[in-house]
Amino acid sequence: MAIFKKREKVAEPILRWAGSKRKLLPLLIQASPKNFQRYAEPFAGSGVLFLKLKTENALLGDLNSELIEMYGTVRDHPRAVWNRVMAMTHEEAFYYELRSQMPSSLKPLDRAARFIYLNRFCFNGVYRTNQAGKFNVPRGSGKLSIPNFSVFSDFSKKLKQAQLSCTDFEELVSRTVDGDFLYLDPPYALGEKRDRGEYGAGSFRESDEDRLIKSVLSASTRGVKVLLSYSPSEVIQKRLSSWNFYNLSVTRSVAGFAGQRRKADEILVSNYKWTASEPKT
Repeated sequence: MAIFKKREKVAEPILRWAGSKRKLLPLLIQASPKNFQRYAEPFAGSGVLFLKLKTENALLGDLNSELIEMYGTVRDHPRAVWNRVMAMTHEEAFYYELRSQMPSSLKPLDRAARFIYLNRFCFNGVYRTNQAGKFNVPRGSGKLSIPNFSVFSDFSKKLKQAQLSCTDFEELVSRTVDGDFLYLDPPYALGEKRDRGEYGAGSFRESDEDRLIKSVLSASTRGVKVLLSYSPSEVIQKRLSSWNFYNLSVTRSVAGFAGQRRKADEILVSNYKWTASEPKT
């Protein structure tokens, strides 16, 4: 059974993640069902909602194999990973030296440390790869740092409540059953825009929308409570027309300069009813 407790300390993400729903957490908490047996999220990212919910059973998945492996390593060896990251210099030249390394040439602990370091010191927490699958985000600027060990430790404890899977979203959704709460936050389909490799080249395209819709409809028939965050999509609005829609506006944070960060429309779609409370003034 999953419940919410006010004022309870919760684990914090160890990653910066472009597209994270951290700023929308109060709304996502309102939108989440108050009772469920298991939490499932196939686009795990930094896991902000998973960390906020009090659940002792979860399925977390992502196509990013380095991300999922890193989470498993932090879960099992938080102190060893933290020690390796903390031993790394903050000099810019080191960032590019580390970025040039092939992850396959490293041991699991060093791969996990590399992933975290590059994420914490890269530009805007963006995960982007070229067509060869190599991470190619430049170093960021400003006050960049590594979280203290308590963040790693708390995150590790929370991950022990989850089953991690490097898998396509459709496969993970197929594993959900009656009593589960399924939250999906896929990358926005690019339409005619060029795939620049955010979240990994080819991570989610318009051609995947049909599979997404079929997957959530099938989950719904199994008794799964489904919540979807996405950009307004004509096909989703048409094929999920009997579901509940909530429109909102969010600030996209991938742009490099504050003046280029613009409001964008987004929707929350659920197969159950919920009510958003009025903001406090």
